[in-house]
Amino acid sequence: MNPQNFWNERYNETELVYGEAPNIWMKVCLDARIPGKILFPAEGQGRNAIYAASRGWEVDAFDFSPVARQRALEQADRQKVSIRYQVHQVQDYTPRERYYDAIGLSYVHLPESIRIPFYEKLIRSLKPGGEIFIEGFTHTQLAYQSGGPRSEELLYTAAIVTRELSVLQPIYCLETDLVLAEGEYHKGPAHVIRFIGLNA
Repeated sequence: MNPQNFWNERYNETELVYGEAPNIWMKVCLDARIPGKILFPAEGQGRNAIYAASRGWEVDAFDFSPVARQRALEQADRQKVSIRYQVHQVQDYTPRERYYDAIGLSYVHLPESIRIPFYEKLIRSLKPGGEIFIEGFTHTQLAYQSGGPRSEELLYTAAIVTRELSVLQPIYCLETDLVLAEGEYHKGPAHVIRFIGLNA
């Protein structure tokens, strides 16, 4: 099964496979900042985008799953918030340059060959003073069964993130254990990285 079909099937299983609440780290980052323009790549069913919009952010999001987009827009409508949500492949998406105040990457796991050029585009899309927020599974997550890809190539370490985003000033970077409670597929003990990088 190709990746797009896999995710379309997953997002068809139930309305909100990763829950309705935003990722906790994304919420912490959003709540601590004055709302501006934000981009959520590979945003799935829109839980972070919808929360950001409810806090006054101007939200763009995309995913390669049209089912994800449909679910996100339905949920946004129910919560009476507005988000702009498009369908794109990561490698084909080019955001506007010097446009966003923030970018949120919540469990966006990509191979290095796609990830590095994508990061370069994201960095160019940040305004001066803009930030990238990341939460994702680390290599250590392979020892857990609480979610995430089963390939080390798709997982993070602090060294990988700080190297690949070295043009940003690292404001926060920590690998940590936590217990996930984000729907059916992110549930139980996990090991993640949390990162904030500033376009200084």
